[in-house]
Amino acid sequence: MRFSKWMGSMGLLLIASLGWAQGPDKICDITVTTPKPGASKQFEDARKKHNEFHKAEKDKQPIMVWQITTGPATGKYLTAECGMTWKEMDGKDAMNDRDDTDRQKTMTPTVANSEASYYIFRADLSTGKEGGAPAKMMTVIHFFVKPSGVTQFTDTIKKINAAVEKTKYPSIPSRWYQLANGGEGPHYVLVTDRNSWGDMQGPEKSMSDMLKEAYGAEDKTLQALRDSFDHTVSELLEYKGAISYIPAK
Repeated sequence: MRFSKWMGSMGLLLIASLGWAQGPDKICDITVTTPKPGASKQFEDARKKHNEFHKAEKDKQPIMVWQITTGPATGKYLTAECGMTWKEMDGKDAMNDRDDTDRQKTMTPTVANSEASYYIFRADLSTGKEGGAPAKMMTVIHFFVKPSGVTQFTDTIKKINAAVEKTKYPSIPSRWYQLANGGEGPHYVLVTDRNSWGDMQGPEKSMSDMLKEAYGAEDKTLQALRDSFDHTVSELLEYKGAISYIPAK
């Protein structure tokens, strides 16, 4: 894990200005890594070797690795450490230094570049929970929200969730994350677990019809959602259990 002592104050002010609070933030430390050309196997072998460092340190933090298989980042690897609070990330400088030293020795020779960022788990927007066993795959949709549309966006997600519950709409529970630091924003991410290709099939009834059932024939919820963001980017990720680090119980 790596954590800068300095966080962008403007980014934190933006988060605070949203007027949203749900107790201590739960953080995901995300790194997207591009292996050197033709070096994906070497990267995976290096990741396994670096996991031995975490095992020797008796690290209690799981490190989940996914390979991005569709979209602009196809072929890259996403490494996620989730479930931490900001406070829990303090006091680990010595461990982080040792981690960085071992990573430089084992993994850096196989890496072309990497990008790091921090996301907050938005439990108030999510219908699923963090911390379960990883699925075989997951779909990820990035929403780049208009700065003036943040409140409209989050209110509309809550309205859709309420309609799903009201109508018993057969949807797979999903998790929402909000970028805290490390990229272009406002940026929200919808993550849905998929245990098979069959899970990619949507319900027979469209979401539009479901919303009309919940709120009436003139419902404009989906239009309100579309008006609140600029564009989306979608990805499919496959779980790489062989190179993830799962602490001993």
